[in-house]
Amino acid sequence: MIRTDENSAATAQPVDRTEIPTRRITVYFDGPTPADVLVLRYAATQAEAWEFTSAAVAAGLLVTVDGHVGPGLRRLPCRSLWH
Repeated sequence: MIRTDENSAATAQPVDRTEIPTRRITVYFDGPTPADVLVLRYAATQAEAWEFTSAAVAAGLLVTVDGHVGPGLRRLPCRSLWH
C-alpha cells in the first residue's frame, strides 16, 4: 500500500509479493496517425499501479487504472521496479 502525505509524496510500505492483482493498467502510446495508437493492458496490485502510473505520467504517457482485472491479463512487466 502507498501512503501519501499532504504534499502528495508517496512513501512505500512493505509489499506482499503474493498479493493478488486488483487493478488493470491501460497504457496508450500515440502512433503516427490516430489509427496507429498502441494500447497495452496489464494486471497489477494497487501499489504497483500507483508507482507505475506516477512514473508513466511523469514521462508523458496517458495511463488509466481501473478494477477490471480479467483472466489472462498479463502482469505488469518488471513489477518489482514499481514498488
